[in-house]
Amino acid sequence: MKKFILLSVLLLIVIGSPILWASITVGLIKHDFGSLDDGYVLFSPTYSTTTYLIDKCGYVVNKWDCKYRPGFSAYLLPDGNLLRTGYLANAIFDAGGSGGIIEKLDWDGKVLWSYIISDSTQCMHHDIAPLKNGNILAICWDYKNEIESTDMGRKPALLENYIWSEKIIELRPIGTDSAEIVWEWKVWDHLIQNAFPTKPNYAEISQHPELININQVNFVSLRDWLHFNSIDYNEELDQIMLSVPNFGEIWIIDHSTSKEESAGHSGGKYGKGGDLLYRWGNSITYGKGEATDQELFFQHSAKWIPKGFPNENCISVFNNARINNGNRFTSVDIVKPPLNSDGFYDSKLPYSPDKPKWSYSAENPQDFFSSVLGSAQQLSNGNMLICNGGSGIFFEIDSLKNEVWKYINPISVLGITNQGQSTKGMNQLFRCVFYPNTYSAFNGKDLTRKGFVENNNSLSENCSLDTTSVEDPVYNISIYPNPAMDYVKVVSELYPSKLSILNLQGQELIIQSNSNTISTKDLQNGIYILRLTDTSGISYYNKILITR
Repeated sequence: MKKFILLSVLLLIVIGSPILWASITVGLIKHDFGSLDDGYVLFSPTYSTTTYLIDKCGYVVNKWDCKYRPGFSAYLLPDGNLLRTGYLANAIFDAGGSGGIIEKLDWDGKVLWSYIISDSTQCMHHDIAPLKNGNILAICWDYKNEIESTDMGRKPALLENYIWSEKIIELRPIGTDSAEIVWEWKVWDHLIQNAFPTKPNYAEISQHPELININQVNFVSLRDWLHFNSIDYNEELDQIMLSVPNFGEIWIIDHSTSKEESAGHSGGKYGKGGDLLYRWGNSITYGKGEATDQELFFQHSAKWIPKGFPNENCISVFNNARINNGNRFTSVDIVKPPLNSDGFYDSKLPYSPDKPKWSYSAENPQDFFSSVLGSAQQLSNGNMLICNGGSGIFFEIDSLKNEVWKYINPISVLGITNQGQSTKGMNQLFRCVFYPNTYSAFNGKDLTRKGFVENNNSLSENCSLDTTSVEDPVYNISIYPNPAMDYVKVVSELYPSKLSILNLQGQELIIQSNSNTISTKDLQNGIYILRLTDTSGISYYNKILITR
């Protein structure tokens, strides 16, 4: 009798009232319990002055309301302070990724230190790298006028009055608004060209892979000739890695040099001064390859994988704009450099490897694409956290490349998005960063949940989907039979690109692509969630009852 009463109640819940299809469009989309590292994700939406720290259920555990939009990166330091870049308008350096100011804020949002690097000759942009000693490495555009450029062998046809070179400066913060530059490295000190024999840097490019061809351009921008977009530091090797998207390369340089040695071609731990120790991704840039050999395409987020992690000492990179049968797609690649135990790289040219050690792309490659922005982070459990920056989507894949977590940035150019509304592709951001719950930054900090980034969310405290609180009135969607035995069919003007059945914890149990019918014959009796995903990637949910 009790079993009959319970079944009757469930029937009333599922079929005794109108079907409400909840359009879960932002925030947490997927959470596969047992497959994730416990911890938090930090991100700074492009169109917001706020940086958020969320847990894997999408709850905000802290946020920092700042004065500036991001410019672009942010890092949570071991002491719990936030190191963040900000955007200052600069009439000279006006390209994407422009920053100009670096700030350090405490856990409660108080600005502890700020420093401006933005004038007519230089501008901090894209990324920084905090060091353990409290110093900060910063990428800066370095203005060079027409005379300076031609004196170094730049072809006049490749000039638009001036060019932006690049430099790396190491800052030691002083007080609340000052800093000392304790080290620097400039591209301008390591140039080569083969067009003008009378210039002092004239040489055969293929014989000097350690130098940078000033006339290597891809015509995306003649001014923003290099466009560094990420920097990473390896303390054990004392080396710096740079992503150079306009060359389709990653570069590695020696940080152990003095200021004087970094401007020259000898000295430092590796004996090469500030010349490149290693480069990879596009060997045509140093005259040792063909166009078909290129492996990196406007890449972002080149990072060393830490020791103790799967693929330790390899490099992960978000490879934005690859091409397959004329269509562009994105991959996340892991590259194993030819590094020996002393930190030296095999000098055989072209630099190895020929191909990445590991690569991820969507089953249908065009389904995962970000022409700009994006990041990838290897996690300690073997998963990979990926940020599709152009679409504002974070997702995590396991070692078998299965998607186990997904979150959509709820902040668009229009502001905070309501659950059930689309961000319409206007929610871009540079990257997201995962920090495990054992990270020292969280010691003694208030990590209680403080609501969601988005409005009108419908998640329970344990990440379960609650699809009854948000109603989408736009589409007429119905399902039958419900209760079901062996199958469920969807009738809608939206032809689904994918149907999924989830348990109440949000774990995906069954998937059916390109069909309006999904089998339920392998499910035990109980309540489940049916998810319809349309061709634009938006998902709609409804509860179903399986009973036999």
